[in-house]
Amino acid sequence: MLEKAYDPKPVEEARLASWDAAGLSHSEPREGGRPYTIVIPPPNVTGALHIGHALNNSLQDAFIRHHRMLGQESCWVPGCDHGGIATQNVMEKQLKAEKVDRHALGRDAFLERMQSWTRDCKKTILGQLHRLGASLDWQREAFTMDEPRAKAVFHAFKTLWERGLIYRGERLVNWCVRCGTALSDIEVEREERKGALYHIHYKNVDGGEGIVVATTRPITMFGDTAVAINPKDDRWRHMVGKKVLIPFIDRPIPVIEDSYVEFELGTGALKVTPAHDQNDWELGERHHLAAIKAIGPDGKLTEAAGPYAGLSREKAQDQVVADLEAQGYLRKKEDHKSAVQACYRCGSVIEPLLSLQWFVKQTELAKAPLAALDAGEFRIYPRNWEKPYRDWLVNIKDWCVSRQIWWGHRIPVWYKDGEKPLVSLESPGAGWTQDPDVLDTWFSSALWPLAVFGWPDDTKDLAYYYPTSTLVTGYEILYLWVARMQMMGHAFLDKPVFPDAVIHGIVRDKSGKKMSKSLGNVVDPLAMMDKYGTDALRFALMVQAHPGKDIAFDEQTVVSARNFVNKLWNSTRFVLMNLPETAPAGGYKLEKLSHGRLETADAWILSRYQNTLARAKESLDEYDPAAAAEALYVFLWDEFCAWYIELAKGRLLGAEGEDKEVVRTILVQVLTGSLKALHPIMPFVTEEIYAALKPYAGETAEFVLKGGYHKLDCGWSNPEVEKEMSKVMGAVTSIRSLRSQLNVPPGLKIKAVAEGPFAEAVTGKHRAYAMSLAQLESLEPVDGARPAQSATAVAEGVTFFIPLAGVIDFAKERERLAKDLAKAEGDIEKCEAKLKNLSAAASAPAEKVAEAKEQYHAVLARRDRLKETIAILS
Repeated sequence: MLEKAYDPKPVEEARLASWDAAGLSHSEPREGGRPYTIVIPPPNVTGALHIGHALNNSLQDAFIRHHRMLGQESCWVPGCDHGGIATQNVMEKQLKAEKVDRHALGRDAFLERMQSWTRDCKKTILGQLHRLGASLDWQREAFTMDEPRAKAVFHAFKTLWERGLIYRGERLVNWCVRCGTALSDIEVEREERKGALYHIHYKNVDGGEGIVVATTRPITMFGDTAVAINPKDDRWRHMVGKKVLIPFIDRPIPVIEDSYVEFELGTGALKVTPAHDQNDWELGERHHLAAIKAIGPDGKLTEAAGPYAGLSREKAQDQVVADLEAQGYLRKKEDHKSAVQACYRCGSVIEPLLSLQWFVKQTELAKAPLAALDAGEFRIYPRNWEKPYRDWLVNIKDWCVSRQIWWGHRIPVWYKDGEKPLVSLESPGAGWTQDPDVLDTWFSSALWPLAVFGWPDDTKDLAYYYPTSTLVTGYEILYLWVARMQMMGHAFLDKPVFPDAVIHGIVRDKSGKKMSKSLGNVVDPLAMMDKYGTDALRFALMVQAHPGKDIAFDEQTVVSARNFVNKLWNSTRFVLMNLPETAPAGGYKLEKLSHGRLETADAWILSRYQNTLARAKESLDEYDPAAAAEALYVFLWDEFCAWYIELAKGRLLGAEGEDKEVVRTILVQVLTGSLKALHPIMPFVTEEIYAALKPYAGETAEFVLKGGYHKLDCGWSNPEVEKEMSKVMGAVTSIRSLRSQLNVPPGLKIKAVAEGPFAEAVTGKHRAYAMSLAQLESLEPVDGARPAQSATAVAEGVTFFIPLAGVIDFAKERERLAKDLAKAEGDIEKCEAKLKNLSAAASAPAEKVAEAKEQYHAVLARRDRLKETIAILS
């Protein structure tokens, strides 16, 4: 027998231990059939997991358990990513707190400390995944910087180098001054910020009136090498071919024509700074302009800035603007919003910078993934993400893969004076120096689905598990990771790394804001698990995980999920208490039931059961766990527990016999089968309940995963009986609602008479259901006129008249309702005032306004219900 109350902690600990001891999650290649394979999006070793990881891994676990339940060999590979910049930033913060600089520490000592720290982080992260119930194949743990993965990275780099797809060159890159490294285009975040647009006069070289340019960053003018105008712009055509002087340094630059320049933007005259703007770089290439660096890698102005050299870009901006104004160069200043690029890791403003870096040519690599997408060999769920994915591949640019940090796979290129660079894991000999940069962390991540199975070696695992089956990830790394994995898969093994990518949204706070420590709205998944149980957190996340949609996380959803867990537990206890102490030989089997001898409620619940299991399976097959969770929740709570169990109670009190055995069989089998269907989403409580039910269900498998799903081809589907039972439930609900509205005591039995097309059925063969569930003393068809002093309850096909004389005190009830109505009217006035104040305040948060509107509409509805009830009693 189950304990009286469900306590998640001991159950979860015991179940994890039993699953581990049995090796349930381990997979080995076997003959026949393709396996179902997932590789985990490896979390960065930067500390503990966050709520987004809990969602992502709960989804993966649901899919992997689903396929194991279907009897398919299934493998889910665990591991962690070294994290590159993100992880190094964390370590540098630790060193800063100790007043130690990594350069003072030295590269080798720094890397040794990083390795030690990341080992501890990996243990923490993988331990948290284990706690979540993630049925990963723990014997296959991998790390993007362990030896097998390092071998894969070297082989990939060398192969791309030999194919002419990796090169080193001076190009304009996104430079993070804070992190001291280059970033790829998709590693920067774009945001709009308030600033100013400065109209600056560049004098003619002869000292006369020159040309006025507009810019948001005057400090970059020290890198200008031209001013460009549109050939059709009459305002500045007289200046073409002439030269103007850059303020403060008096370096002459030409005025040129280019159709790229927009008439309406600023003054129509564009200052061209090839070393600090991508568009200017391309314009400069067309006109063979020099590229002069005005800002250095450290964020300080260079010698090119003359008297401002050495100032930080922030201080220089203030000083230059003040001097422009003081010396008459500043013709105009206006408020202006502009798009600013920031580092995706530290948030610092990105500096476009001319720099010598390593690049991967992606145009050729993108062709095969594009063809696979168009041929349907690769699909993204939901499908609306396929267009942006395709657009990105079509418009792809070269990928800057070098990073000026220490933590990562060091670029395996060696240099020596007078020699061509060599690609080698080890030093080629005396005098050779290795490139100091490391590879972008996404380079090794792109090889993850290949490398975890032993590539570049031709291993048994690679032959069996590759290509993998499904990738589950967030939309924010669709280009950073998904596209690059597909490119590497085609480049090295001529096939997609997986046919299906499942895209989920971001977990935000309940008002829709992105979670961050600075906002104080971060949710710790471990705290949720400790408070409510792991199953509750998993269900709360997955029931909201509609494909591709963000989740507005509210702790109340976890409370509701915890209540669902308790409902399952208590319902199972009820079923077990009504079963014999010893299970019958072979258990209770649905196959023994006769369709023709079932009650309406029996046939209805079996039909709903079969259809719900089919819906849940179909939803998981289609990567929609939210639909599966919702279908099972509605069935188990709203139908099985709320209706069938309530109807079964009276029959279970009767004498032993066929009817009681029918009820027991249905209770046991429907509950067991439904729990199995729920297992991929809520594994702990379903495993615990299954263990208690399995002797009665005739199950012999030690674990749910071994037993598999119940069969769906049972022939129980019956649309007609579902429709009929729906009418009965509607009829009962209408009476219950009226009882509640009139404040009739729950235990007081009342009388009812019925009329309408369905009245004969509800007062005849379904009379016992209505009497029991609606707490009725009597239920008869209308005989003549409507009873005096009666209230009306209306449902599909039937109208009930409820005589109220002797049931309630009319005078007292009207008095109570009048007071409630007065209070409701007062609440409406308060809500209206609150809404008016919020609407008048321009800075009022949108979520506060929405909350006030919701409160207002709720109190309006309460007032209307009270008026309706008063009318009934008048």
